[in-house]
Amino acid sequence: MASPAGISGHDGARDQLLSHLRGLDPWQLEDFKLALQCPELLPEGARRIPWADLRAAGPADLLCLLEERFPGRRTWEAALRVFEDLRLSSLCEQMRAELHEMSQVCRLQDPNQEEPETVEETAHRRRYRERLRTRILALWDCTPWPEDHIYLRHVTQREHAELQGLLRPRGAGAPPLTMLLEGAAGVGKTTLATKLVLHWAEGVLFRGRFSYVFYISGHRLAKLGDISFAGLLALDWPDSQVPVEEFRAHPERLLFVIDGAEEVTLGSKGSASRPGADWYQELPAASILFRLLKKELVPEATLLVTAGPPGGRALRGLLLRPCRVGIPGFTEGDRREYLRRFLGDPDVAEEAWRRMRGSETLVRLCAAPLACWAVCAGLKRQLAGSPASALALGAPTPTSLYARLFCSLLAGAEPGLRTGSSAGQWRAFCSLAAEGLWLAAFTFAGDALERWRLEAPFIDGLLRLQILRRVSDCEHCVTFAHRSFQEFFGALFYVLWGARGSLGGVPRHQEMRRWLNHAFADANPYWRQMVRFFFGLLGTDLARQLEEAVGCRMSPGVADEVLDWAEELERCGAVSGRFDFLWLFQCLHETQDENLARRVLNHLPVADLDIQGCEHLRVSSFCLKHCPKLRKLRLSVSRRVLEKKWTSGLGTPEMRVADFRMHQWEDICSVFCSGNLSELDLSNSKLSTASMMRLCLKLGNPRCRLQKLAWKSMAPVEGLRKLGLLLRGDRHLTHLDLSSNSLDAAVSRGVFRMLGHSACGLKYLWLEKGNLSAAACEDLASLLTSTPRLTRLCLGLNPLGDEGVQLLCGSLTRPECVLQRLELWCCRLSTPSCRHLSDALLRSRSLTHLNLRRNSLGDGGVKLLSSALGRADCALQSLNLSHCSLTVAGCRELAHALKCNGHLKILDVGNNDVQDEGLKELCRVLKSPSCVLQTLGLEKCSLTAACCQPLSSVLRSSKSLENLNLLGNDLGPDGVSRLWMPLRKSTCKLRKLGLEKDLCSVVSAELEKLHEKGCFLRVKSQWDFNDPEERWWW
Repeated sequence: MASPAGISGHDGARDQLLSHLRGLDPWQLEDFKLALQCPELLPEGARRIPWADLRAAGPADLLCLLEERFPGRRTWEAALRVFEDLRLSSLCEQMRAELHEMSQVCRLQDPNQEEPETVEETAHRRRYRERLRTRILALWDCTPWPEDHIYLRHVTQREHAELQGLLRPRGAGAPPLTMLLEGAAGVGKTTLATKLVLHWAEGVLFRGRFSYVFYISGHRLAKLGDISFAGLLALDWPDSQVPVEEFRAHPERLLFVIDGAEEVTLGSKGSASRPGADWYQELPAASILFRLLKKELVPEATLLVTAGPPGGRALRGLLLRPCRVGIPGFTEGDRREYLRRFLGDPDVAEEAWRRMRGSETLVRLCAAPLACWAVCAGLKRQLAGSPASALALGAPTPTSLYARLFCSLLAGAEPGLRTGSSAGQWRAFCSLAAEGLWLAAFTFAGDALERWRLEAPFIDGLLRLQILRRVSDCEHCVTFAHRSFQEFFGALFYVLWGARGSLGGVPRHQEMRRWLNHAFADANPYWRQMVRFFFGLLGTDLARQLEEAVGCRMSPGVADEVLDWAEELERCGAVSGRFDFLWLFQCLHETQDENLARRVLNHLPVADLDIQGCEHLRVSSFCLKHCPKLRKLRLSVSRRVLEKKWTSGLGTPEMRVADFRMHQWEDICSVFCSGNLSELDLSNSKLSTASMMRLCLKLGNPRCRLQKLAWKSMAPVEGLRKLGLLLRGDRHLTHLDLSSNSLDAAVSRGVFRMLGHSACGLKYLWLEKGNLSAAACEDLASLLTSTPRLTRLCLGLNPLGDEGVQLLCGSLTRPECVLQRLELWCCRLSTPSCRHLSDALLRSRSLTHLNLRRNSLGDGGVKLLSSALGRADCALQSLNLSHCSLTVAGCRELAHALKCNGHLKILDVGNNDVQDEGLKELCRVLKSPSCVLQTLGLEKCSLTAACCQPLSSVLRSSKSLENLNLLGNDLGPDGVSRLWMPLRKSTCKLRKLGLEKDLCSVVSAELEKLHEKGCFLRVKSQWDFNDPEERWWW
């Protein structure tokens, strides 16, 4: 017999019914929706679809609602009854014929046909499905929503298709599926998971694939003590006879839906016992969940796990090859529609939406339906109070909207929530919220409420206001209606008057400092929004409103405590590394208090900003002008932020917003003219032509005193021409990085000529990956002789070729050239280039560092270079020949040159086929007292244990060798042991040794003994050139 889902799951049947619904005219469609409100027209035992869902539904969404509420064949039966009531006779006859025909097809070809079951099995599975269905419906029914919440729809056509495809069979031999649903709090992960469970229980989805589906709630599990796995499954079984053996006989037909796994503290709860060995062993509930997630209990079962972003990151490392699905929540269209219907007036709603889009935080927050309601409700109340200020240019702040909402709710609440006698209750409630965020706790049991002495009438009042909600499957437990509500009241705790911290161990102001330090280092993701609410609550107007609403005094010294925290950060140098400057700017903008922002930022020496949206632009404009001591700034601007789209006429709202953004960009650029900013990195910024012009004008201002400027991968490239004009004769600029720009002939010629001005103070120039060819080298060669101070030049990753190097070397031999360091790595050089470079090394009075790595020079090229190195008047101190196709013959030439060279201190021949014989050639000269080499790079040189004896001899006798890189070579433990013998002697000069990780462990004990004796040797499995101490190149 066909399954109940057979007709509904038939694609042709669904399309036919959708076609019938689309064939209705608007009046018939409206009558169809109204008829669905009549109980006598619905299938027996069916519940009505809420009118809020039906009201805005089109034909496609209407069909999804019918399938959700009346699954399987009942979808057609419900539709047919309504069509009969509407007296659409011909349509009804057509549907009856189609229904009969599809029933015959489904009976013959049922894709979900199950194996025959015994009467007892069918009965107990049916009882379990009914029990599970009742539980899920109870979960939904006990989740209240605000009266003015807008129900856009329960399920869309797209979402229904996703549900059907979510756990599609993976084919024979494929491993069991583990699905991880991720999304922000409140976006609908639980709703989607419970819909899937409900559809299985009603026979709509997966009945032919899964014999049993189990719904495991994280917060319910967190409250359990010791329990067995069988006992956990029995919690939802309709009687005491749990068919465990049936479960174990067919584990591949089990689906576990684990909702909110991050609410259980898992740790390392694994068991050493055999996976799945004992379903009856009692363990802590967290251990049971850990073993289930790791596929130790039921390896063949399918898992579907939901988690928020922080919990999801942790679970990814725990789950076995999870398939991740992001749950976005409301789309942008949903949010816009919600705002329009909530505010009522389309014009006001459109203007409000335009302002809100300026705040990515508000738009992102509105992805969750309840948070969207909170934002819209706050905005509606703000409009009612002051329409002009609410729709002033710029987006409202989240704190102002939430504060207005909660003040309004409390104004209409019973007196017990807003009298002076409730002040202690409010402090305790806010402390509970803050403590929960410290501990990542979002469900609060009765004992937690008692510990904070929160009284039942007070909690009941918050439940009626829907600030709190009951947790349906956890008796006496409550949770905040949305995570952002907990973050708001947690932030409020730190501005209320009082000395005690939420954790009870340290005073509130010390706890606040610790919390702020962690929040701006992104140590706890739950604190991000809370810290923003905290800064927003520092505003005096909001504080006064909340004082009246909750009857509690605000602490008058909180702003001073924040200033003390900011000064301490600057003194101890904590404003660096992982510190999130942009988040600090967003929080200070939330205060809407320029005086406070000025006082906090007064001593800020450095800032690192990635401007990726309009909100980032606005807060940077607001804060950077209050940073008078700023010395270093890295600023990257995304392409979409400053693009002007001329789709509307002058004076339109879109153009006014675009002009406002340009004014904000000018405010940011004004910082360059402060006189204190010395280092600016604009790399990876993608600007419009207009914004690039404004930037260049500020850089050309006489008050601009930049010494270091990074202009890597900038767009548009035309800005380089303007920049070149501005830099003509600039005496202040000493460092310029133009790497990763497409420097065509016209652009490069203009830039090089401007930089060649006799008054130019440029010392260091980076032109990596600039698409410079040999043609550009003529102008570059001229720059080397006309710029009296240029000492470092990096040309790596440019196709210069031998012809280009020949042009450069002509200038290197001139006495006016003062270049000391030249990087030519990966420049398509070959043996002929070495002839020109060799001549330059002999005739240059200044060149001391040369990087030629990743060029196919070969032994012939090395021989030409060695002829210059072997001369006593060659001043070269550092030479990089890694990846240069060097062999034993080349090493022999280098060894011969080193005998006569008294200057070379750094030599890298890594990633060449040196072999043991080549190293032996080098070792003969390294032992010489006249050799001054300090650093030798031999990474991946095909060395074996046979080379360790001559190396050991070098380490025993050398008076200069301090750094030796042997990474990527097969030395083996025996070879390292031979190498280690001279290192035990106090006369050995080696300070850093590079070895593979497995070999590092061989010498770890010996290394500890050396450190105890005062030796400074370091053994490293990574050769880190980013450490200033270890960098060979600038």
